[in-house]
Amino acid sequence: MSGRRLPRDQRRTQLLEAAAGIVRAEGADALTLARVAERAGVTKPVAYEHFETRTGLLKALYRHFDAHRIEITAADLEQHADSLEAAVPILAAAYVDCAFESGPEFASIAAALAATGTKDAFGHELRESYTDLFYSALTPYRTFSAKDGKGMMLGLIGAADALAQEAVAGRISRKAAVAALTRIMLSVLVR
Repeated sequence: MSGRRLPRDQRRTQLLEAAAGIVRAEGADALTLARVAERAGVTKPVAYEHFETRTGLLKALYRHFDAHRIEITAADLEQHADSLEAAVPILAAAYVDCAFESGPEFASIAAALAATGTKDAFGHELRESYTDLFYSALTPYRTFSAKDGKGMMLGLIGAADALAQEAVAGRISRKAAVAALTRIMLSVLVR
């Protein structure tokens, strides 16, 4: 059944889910395009057509996890954010929760990307997606100058990343990380 003809986007999702299952069960070192194809019940050329290389697969898998979290956050913002004071805690919780929800698979994928030497450029790309999310979530409630808007978003994301990593490591609680990030964000954003 897995090998039946699927639309390209559905096949890609199936391959990414198969890859996530391999990483979850065995770690990123076990991840190969051949293993993904086998697990998805398709031929190797199908996996190569979608990702070309193992690095391409790792990047796609990382983006897959990241896009899912951003989609959930955007929906939460749309439903519940009607002010800066409402949007900030949503962003803070979403960033911290992303670190928890991504689990060891995410860290394993990040480590594997670092080993390929492509993580710095790729990390920049991912920071850009969160910069865009923060900026679009906050601009309805706060005007940013062209000069300081991006720098401010990057600073907030840096704080978010540090607090999320401390929470995941168990050095502070999730609740404390979200509360601290919310306070930091509001102190920076409220004039």
